[in-house]
Amino acid sequence: MPLRGRFTPPGDKSVSHRLVLLALLAKGDMLVRGLSDCDDVASSLRCFRALGGKAAEEQDGIRITGLARAWPAMPGSGEIDLDCGNSGTTMRLLTGILAGAPGRYVLTGDAQLSRRPMERVAEPLRLMGARVSTVAGKPPVTIEGGTVSSVDYHLKDASAQVKGAVLMAGMSANDAGPTIVTERAATRAHTERLVDFFKGRVQVDGLRISVWPGTLELSERFLAPSDPSSAAFFLAGAAIIPDSRVTAENILLSPGRTGFLRVLDRMGANVSITLTSDTPEPVGEATVEFSGALKGVEIAPEEIPSMIDEVPVLALAATQAQGRTVFRKVDELRIKETDRLMSIRHQLGALGARIKVEGDDLVVEGPTSFIIPATLDSGSDHRLAMTLSMALQAAKAKIPITGSESISISYPGFHAQLESLCRG
Repeated sequence: MPLRGRFTPPGDKSVSHRLVLLALLAKGDMLVRGLSDCDDVASSLRCFRALGGKAAEEQDGIRITGLARAWPAMPGSGEIDLDCGNSGTTMRLLTGILAGAPGRYVLTGDAQLSRRPMERVAEPLRLMGARVSTVAGKPPVTIEGGTVSSVDYHLKDASAQVKGAVLMAGMSANDAGPTIVTERAATRAHTERLVDFFKGRVQVDGLRISVWPGTLELSERFLAPSDPSSAAFFLAGAAIIPDSRVTAENILLSPGRTGFLRVLDRMGANVSITLTSDTPEPVGEATVEFSGALKGVEIAPEEIPSMIDEVPVLALAATQAQGRTVFRKVDELRIKETDRLMSIRHQLGALGARIKVEGDDLVVEGPTSFIIPATLDSGSDHRLAMTLSMALQAAKAKIPITGSESISISYPGFHAQLESLCRG
């Protein structure tokens, strides 16, 4: 059944996390409309409130009151425990924020988050003088806050979360100089854009980002853009399901988040983009229409950061393209909620895809005629679960997907939206 119609995805998860967590470093009162309602952002809100922040539900949105580093008094144990749920973004960004805060904090998470690497954040923060410890490189993360100094740090990996954590720590530095982060490849720029929008001092010079200590000022109102990563499943679905045409409205269109649209366009899908606003982030709508003429492409390593979350559904699109598609250097997928790289291979392979992992590259040979197994297993990986749901839609099949409840981590309304687009 084709996908047809217009829809507005949920609020962007990356922007929503930062709106909530940057309020810990800000003064003022802000009404946010369109904040993501996913489980991950709920984890950031829970931690924000546990640290003394105020976030009240109102008819038009959620009103967030900046804490401006007015950290709460320590409980009797002298320690604050913060549950980050499944959210790696919450844990990594909070580690940066709390590095310069007085007190002792212990950041924990669920079983999946507890397997994810945290030393990539802890290492640069220690260079700033922070006392951050992990357990064999993984959560729980313990921060004995105090004072931090500015640093000039070159990222070892392309990671917006590590970049954001270091920049946020730099805003609490005890000296007047800038904290500088130099990237290996451009990653999503939400932290620096929002710091600038909230009247912080930040400078971007290519891959070199500098931020100075200071307190942010929240705007009175903020309309969160919609999440392109959530939109990607339906837009990619439109590229492979005959007679489909789907438009995502109010989505974030920053270059660091729309790599998947550029790849779909190169593959031969009919892609059109309309920009409607550019402050503090570029926002607009994107339409993908079935062309029936997809072809395999090669995605270079420097492109991967702009589509890291969309690789699973792009791999699905590649199964329906003519020829070979290669995703170069996608080893970052090995440290997501699961070893997402191997999960993509196994689960799309179970559907008949000719797909393999060669070192750190993912290779798909198309086109593929789907076969239908008895079940599929997402490994409780929300992005893989949505990819498999879209594969079954393209295959006109209904079978169980183990772990599909994980979709609520990022897109609670996914199934209802799929049904709506199927009705046209």
